[in-house]
Amino acid sequence: QQALRAVGAIDRQLRAEHRQALTSAPPADSTGARLSRGIAAAHEAVGPKWFEAARIELFSAPNDPKRIYKVITAFGEYCLFYPDKASMSGNSAAKGGRDSFGQPTMSSCPQRF
Repeated sequence: QQALRAVGAIDRQLRAEHRQALTSAPPADSTGARLSRGIAAAHEAVGPKWFEAARIELFSAPNDPKRIYKVITAFGEYCLFYPDKASMSGNSAAKGGRDSFGQPTMSSCPQRF
């Protein structure tokens, strides 16, 4: 019993001194990390099945005020176009202002360059 208490005390002391080393993530080139990256890449390469949720990814540039989202389902792909809320052309239309920004426009995805 005394030996178990001593080992427990040593373990607590080492964990307190070397907290960073014990809780750090495995190295990026380890076998487990490569395996998990490979499984994630294989899952992304295959489209979702009919019983899986749709995948949504940002199609436009991250800093672009006009957002384009690509929706990938089991039945196909399409894009949702959200206009720039600060543009003058959107605010000067007959149905301009905040009312016209409620629904996105849905269409096929443009070609990336």
